[in-house]
Amino acid sequence: MAVMPPEAHPAVHVDRRRPGLALVVALLAAAPYALCLALPYYVNGVHLRPADETIYAYDLGTMWPYDTALGGVVAFIAVVGVPTAPFISGGVAMWSLFMVWAWWRTLTVLEVVLYATAFAVGVATIAWLATPLATDLLMWFWD
Repeated sequence: MAVMPPEAHPAVHVDRRRPGLALVVALLAAAPYALCLALPYYVNGVHLRPADETIYAYDLGTMWPYDTALGGVVAFIAVVGVPTAPFISGGVAMWSLFMVWAWWRTLTVLEVVLYATAFAVGVATIAWLATPLATDLLMWFWD
């Protein structure tokens, strides 16, 4: 068996920094809330209801986009995305924070900005769940 000197081994460079991927995943985690809950709420005018009228008087299944041909796809995205979004958002926020901490000396300004934006989107997605609007929309959706 021949032993090769270290300089004979091919150099493989694996770049583990993916700030664009972190931002895309953070935005995809926020998408079910925005597209499947908030968008129907505002597009269908439910936010203009009288103050004494409950949100449960409106049937989400009969509103846009749930009453279109893509209603099943939108409902599937909501059913799968809404429960998993906080976990994905938390993971992206921790991943972004760790990557900036671990690679601080070698990151470019753009990479730091992308990681910081991904962190902010991940934290904002989780923080949005504590708002009264999110509570109403989630109860409206699951009802």
